[in-house]
Order: sequence, then structure tokens, then C-alpha cells
Amino acid sequence: MSANDVFPGVPRSDVYTFARSSPQGEVFALATSGMSDLAMRVPPAAGKDTPRRVEPIFYCTEPTQEYLETLRWAARFPHDQKTWLGCGHTIPNNPPAPFWGSEILGTLLFMPTIVNRERALPEQLMLDGDPDHFLWGVPLSAPECHLKLKRGFNAILDLFENNRHPHIFDPVPKSYV
Repeated sequence: MSANDVFPGVPRSDVYTFARSSPQGEVFALATSGMSDLAMRVPPAAGKDTPRRVEPIFYCTEPTQEYLETLRWAARFPHDQKTWLGCGHTIPNNPPAPFWGSEILGTLLFMPTIVNRERALPEQLMLDGDPDHFLWGVPLSAPECHLKLKRGFNAILDLFENNRHPHIFDPVPKSYV
């Protein structure tokens, strides 16, 4: 299944859905394609090893149009805003409101995927000599986002580890803070 971009933009961003079987049942990986067609404007201070080409990815038990649209929006964000998206970055929903009918999730955190299949892809996906990385979009509650902004990315990683945060999105989440 593909969700094609209805608004022309540079670059065009599509979202593809990949179904997989898992011990938890059927799981879907939603991944964008197109964001990495143009290298992002990564500042020199970020370091030469910072990926210039990334694609957001999201894991769920049921793909919805809202998830697809959110990923497409996230994929266009760095190019529309003339910025970059990297590990540990957050993007608040715009306009400010919870995502997908949730009462608490209003920000997306991006981090390297923990799924081995996608972690190995940068070695195989190259564009103009740049590896293409996947960044896992993880919805955060306002207190979780505040923790990350106040104490840093490692604080949210510790919180996830302590709470055994699953890689598959829970449509009825609770805040860990």
C-alpha cells in the first residue's frame, strides 16, 4: 500500500506499508520514501558522521491514514523548514494538539530504529555516496518531551529502557513520566 503525496513538494514523499508476522501478531512498518532524495542541510557543527539522508519509519499493529499523513508531514518538515532531522530531534504537532485522537501524545521523537532489518539498510541504500538511514518516529507525551528537552536524549532512552518501551506503537499509550 502506498500513500502518495497529494501536495506537490520537493522532494515528493510517499509512505509505504510493510506487513510482518511477529510473536505479537501482524505488525506493520510504515516507511517514507523520498525525503532522502535531497540531502538535508546538516550544519557542520553536527559532525561529518551525521546522516544527511534519512527516512522516518513507524511500527504499528494497524496502519491508519492518520499515521501515513503524519509520517509524510515529518518527511517534508526538514525540507519545508530548511533544517535537518537527526537522532534525538523532536517535532511538535502543528497546530499544537495531540496526535491521532490521543489525549497525551503531541510530539514525535526521532531515534535510530531498534529493528535489525532496518538498522542494516544504510549499508545497502546509498544516494550520491550518502547512506540512507531510517529514523524511528516515537510519539511522546508532554511530560516525556519536557524530560527529553530538560535532561537530554539519554534521559528519555533510560526512561524507555526502564519501562521496556515497545517498538510497536500502543494506540492507548500511557506516559512514563
